[in-house]
Amino acid sequence: MTAYWLLALIPFLCGLALTAVEAKIAITEHVVRRMGRHAEGVVSDHVASREGTYPTLHPVVRWTDGDGTEHEHALPGTTDAHRLAKGTRVHLRHLPGAPDSVVLDSPDRYRTAVLGVWLGVLLWVGTLTAVLIRVATLLPVSRYSF
Repeated sequence: MTAYWLLALIPFLCGLALTAVEAKIAITEHVVRRMGRHAEGVVSDHVASREGTYPTLHPVVRWTDGDGTEHEHALPGTTDAHRLAKGTRVHLRHLPGAPDSVVLDSPDRYRTAVLGVWLGVLLWVGTLTAVLIRVATLLPVSRYSF
């Protein structure tokens, strides 16, 4: 086995990691959408953080749950936070008793996660298929023919 076989590990492991991460996000989004409660909130501010090597903006949303308790949380998984100007009213979902689970009531994050799962599966299954085809072509024909 040469060093080139080890190169096949890179897309295989990346595909497995992508599948796992995106599946976790998709399952979490599904649970929040099925069991979560609706709420309305207002974007009160934006907070910057570093995700990886680039700065990212997250909207901070103030909202009131069904018990009348007011909460204010940053929404770290939100894409296009710059579109949500301060004072914008947004629809939210949250799990009862868990105000940290608040997410925007939008199917975009779930769709992106499902797409990521499929891309991850395609990557690791494609790599595995290519390796198995290569192994099959290296087998001696005379030894396995009937």
